[in-house]
Amino acid sequence: MKKIHCLKTGLLTVLFFQASLYAGPEKYDHLEAFKKATVTEQGPSEEIVQDSKGQTLARAVYKYNEKKQLTEITYYNQGAIDGINVFFYDEHGLKQEELFDKNKKLVEKLVYSRNKSGQVTEFEVFDGNNTPVLKWIFQYDAKGVASGSRYINKELTEKFVNEYSANGIVQRIYVDNHENPGNITVNLNNSRVIKRTKTEPTGVHTIDYFYDNNGRLQKMIFSKIEESQPKVGKTHLFNYSLPMAHQPEKVTTIQ
Repeated sequence: MKKIHCLKTGLLTVLFFQASLYAGPEKYDHLEAFKKATVTEQGPSEEIVQDSKGQTLARAVYKYNEKKQLTEITYYNQGAIDGINVFFYDEHGLKQEELFDKNKKLVEKLVYSRNKSGQVTEFEVFDGNNTPVLKWIFQYDAKGVASGSRYINKELTEKFVNEYSANGIVQRIYVDNHENPGNITVNLNNSRVIKRTKTEPTGVHTIDYFYDNNGRLQKMIFSKIEESQPKVGKTHLFNYSLPMAHQPEKVTTIQ
């Protein structure tokens, strides 16, 4: 099981993934997709990951509390539980996340800090032994997240700068203060993310987002551009509980 963390657009998003729940070198997963979208109602109850031939690769099940906050995600691989993500909140929002493997062993923990406006100013990642792994620190302007810096062992290892336009965001990534190995362009339509393109020396990777009539994220298609043509890698499908009612679930404490 693996997990990486980064900020990708003006919407603050932490990138999570399990080995079975990713597509291409970007390693996107369900939570990244869900947080990317502008969803005003409770999120999906289930996610199914398929390969380019439509074969199911993995599945994730979401649980929520009475406030429609995501409290738990259970990952399945070949029908068996592959891990669990648990989320904790305070009056300001998401406070802490914990990731457990299929044996209920703690793998990672994320702790969030916020400013007086409720914006996440930083989050720190700890391993299963509570040892600090890395930290992200974010700066804001009137439009949202302006930039972010990643530190490992208190050393700056990566930085991004967001540039906003009327119909999207361009994020320029720097591995140090001088080198720019690529950028990420996010296209918006009525504040919804409809396409994400990452350009880097190894190639161009895209994600296309599709929504239902209620504005809920319905599908994501991951592709790599080869010879000017997109080659589909994986597809993520999102199912919602009907009717749209909350699922009053308490946060599970895993011993």
